Amino acid sequence: MNAFFMEQKNKNYANSEYMVRTGEKIDSKRIWEIRNHPLSRQYSGNPEAIPWKQHQNWFERKYFAGADNHFFVLEKSGEETIGYCRLDFDSEHNHYIVSVAIDPQFHGQGLGNFLLSETIVKFNGSKNLAAEIQKENIVSVKLFQKNNFKILSEDEKNYYLKYTYLN
Repeated sequence: MNAFFMEQKNKNYANSEYMVRTGEKIDSKRIWEIRNHPLSRQYSGNPEAIPWKQHQNWFERKYFAGADNHFFVLEKSGEETIGYCRLDFDSEHNHYIVSVAIDPQFHGQGLGNFLLSETIVKFNGSKNLAAEIQKENIVSVKLFQKNNFKILSEDEKNYYLKYTYLN
């Protein structure tokens, strides 16, 4: 899917109260809050709550110490971060692993789709994207498939999906 089509797909949010931007250090606390919400942790690879200090150290190393990792945030009215999309480089497989979370107060509004599709357009990477999604997380599976991720394989617990950029 090309960038023009992805942008057209999200025209409902164009010029609206929502925007996707590149993440910054100041986003750390809000990302921690969203990630630690019980509904977010339910489908996380690590369902345990993460202590603030541990998150701060991880966040700094992961995104601001020169590693090839990226993240985007979804803001409402330029005020509050209500979601994030992480792109963490996996050098073993030469792709970015995608992780998306939306504050549960904003679920059911199509904002996960807006965030993921805008991230794909803004990132426009030279390497493919991948996602590991628990089979019981039907909403996320559909979200990624709607954004042209294809299921490559599965095991008892997860689907493994891939998005290929067409350059």
